Amino acid sequence: MRKKLVAVCFLTFSLMLMALTSSVKAPNGSPFSWVDPAYMGPDMFYDPSYPYDTIVGYLQETNWTFTMSWMNYYSDPLNVSAVRIYFDWGKNYTHSFSTPLQIMPGDTEIFQISNMTPSTEEAPELWTHHYTVYIDRVNSTSPPYKNLSPIGVYGNDDFAVLSADHIECLRIFTKFGISASPMSGGWPPIMTEMPNVTETQVLFTKVFMKLMQGMQYYQMGLFDSAKSYIQDADAFLTEALTAWNTTGTAMEDASTGRKNAEANYYNALANSSLVNAYGWLLFGLGWVFIGIGIIIYGARKPKTAQS
Repeated sequence: MRKKLVAVCFLTFSLMLMALTSSVKAPNGSPFSWVDPAYMGPDMFYDPSYPYDTIVGYLQETNWTFTMSWMNYYSDPLNVSAVRIYFDWGKNYTHSFSTPLQIMPGDTEIFQISNMTPSTEEAPELWTHHYTVYIDRVNSTSPPYKNLSPIGVYGNDDFAVLSADHIECLRIFTKFGISASPMSGGWPPIMTEMPNVTETQVLFTKVFMKLMQGMQYYQMGLFDSAKSYIQDADAFLTEALTAWNTTGTAMEDASTGRKNAEANYYNALANSSLVNAYGWLLFGLGWVFIGIGIIIYGARKPKTAQS
């Protein structure tokens, strides 16, 4: 039973690890990846049907960062004046170079850009946001510069600005394995099989009830209320696992003690049977030797002549 629980936790962790370490590809085959987001993975709030959409989430008013490499696949040198990202809340974030960066045909340049994530008032967390990354270019590396048409490098609609309450809910969902597997109205994946411990069963039921209440608020976007119920579920889960470990270990110890006692009993019984067998063997051999002695005595006894 515990092995199944460990297997579920390991599977959940493996799925989340794959989600967090994957990178997306820009149209020309160059990699593009968000760096150290507060959360990257599935979120049932933005897509309530399984499999849930994967989001890239940053805590509001903290820095976001992305990195990418880009190869000049044109036949002429490319003079990069800036790398720019536009978000659908109506704002460009531009990283400009004091002197245009020239990339020769076939050469690759790596960029890492950071800026401040807005508040959830400026960029609501009730939906994910679209963004497009551009390379701005000019005609020369020396002034006067003439702006040329920008190159669109990458775009997606998976960016989420998250509150701390939202992130805390996602953290606990990940612990329960809810983000990686559908619930379908049943028990969370971490609770696939009930242990035969009454206290643990009661606590698991409390976990389920609190979790269902929290998920209802979560899917309404009321993350503060959701967090309260989901944290209660997390606390009950800790209690349940402690009770399971304590009672289960005591039961295992008792079972082991009983089995050891039975083994000792049967060993003693076997030893006593062996002793009895040796006794009967010696007893039998004694009679054999007596019989042999009688035969020898009879054969050696002087015979009396008959008159």
